[in-house]
Amino acid sequence: MKTAGLEKAAHGIYAAPDMLQDEIYLLQAQYPKVAFSHEAALYLHNLAEKEPLPFTVTVQAGYNASSIKEKGVKVYFAKKEWYELGITELPSLGGHTIRAYDMERTICDIVRKRSEMDIAVFNYALKEYAKRKDRDAAKLGRYAKAMRLEWKIDDIMGVL
Repeated sequence: MKTAGLEKAAHGIYAAPDMLQDEIYLLQAQYPKVAFSHEAALYLHNLAEKEPLPFTVTVQAGYNASSIKEKGVKVYFAKKEWYELGITELPSLGGHTIRAYDMERTICDIVRKRSEMDIAVFNYALKEYAKRKDRDAAKLGRYAKAMRLEWKIDDIMGVL
């Protein structure tokens, strides 16, 4: 690939040397089964103040994620029936299409993992979500019911 003027960006992925690296896209290209979730999804939906490090992804339970974890990525595992719930396609910062959870699924995820989250990130995300005109309370309710989080979501959203 050197003859074409390309450099290796990741395993099996080559890019022009002057091209800005789109880390989220490169991770998605290497691991097409991941869905960006939790802090990474908050950032992609403009519900976070800063880019999350490490990136956070979700895979279906049983997926061998050891090579993803070796890259410093935080991996969550979802039950088969929850994994596809709320997956959407979004543009990465570099304009590439990536898979991530929608806002409502992301809110459910952070409520489920509240004890593992930075409280400032958690509070900021919920306040920003509550202000959004494009939020979908009915969808949030459906996801909360499917994930058995109804009372937690009702309690938290009721405060906002």
